[in-house]
Amino acid sequence: MRRVWRGALLGALLSSACASAFAVDPGVVAPEAAGIVLNGVADQARVSALKGRVLVVEFWASWCGPCVESMPRLNQLRTELHGAGYADRFEVLAVGLDTSVDRARRFLDLHPVGFPVVVDTIGIASRNYGVWRLPATFLVAPDGHINQIYHGYGPEFSGDLRTRVLALLRAGPNAVQSKPGTLPFESSHGAGIP
Repeated sequence: MRRVWRGALLGALLSSACASAFAVDPGVVAPEAAGIVLNGVADQARVSALKGRVLVVEFWASWCGPCVESMPRLNQLRTELHGAGYADRFEVLAVGLDTSVDRARRFLDLHPVGFPVVVDTIGIASRNYGVWRLPATFLVAPDGHINQIYHGYGPEFSGDLRTRVLALLRAGPNAVQSKPGTLPFESSHGAGIP
């Protein structure tokens, strides 16, 4: 019986250590995120292909209620900034966590967007980013470093993200943005990962 408990305890400790080993923090280089392309051009639907731009990486799922609100808001921001002349310097990449590509497609049929969307059916990207709540939004500076992390979705999200994106765009491609951070939103505005 002791062996069972020791094994369970060791497994839990290793699982916890591995989960945090893959979590990212502001200031680190954004890991790759890619998957089956549902929207956009295949060679532009991954983080590495968009380096040099201000990039918003949005993790979502078809079963995530707050994602129904955040995805259209991101599409509005993208449309606004592309219309303002930032099309070559700003992009959004959405990474779906559904295990079913069909479910993810149905979500996009109901909530269409103009930015690249992939679905990572095996969860590699979400593990590399340490996603624990949806939507999870990572603002990436042109140099490829994570500038800001948002967990969940709330009323302040759109305005704060827009302000930070514009600051990075105005700072130029080689500027280092100060005070990267993480912003949690109220649990009622985010869906936990099952």
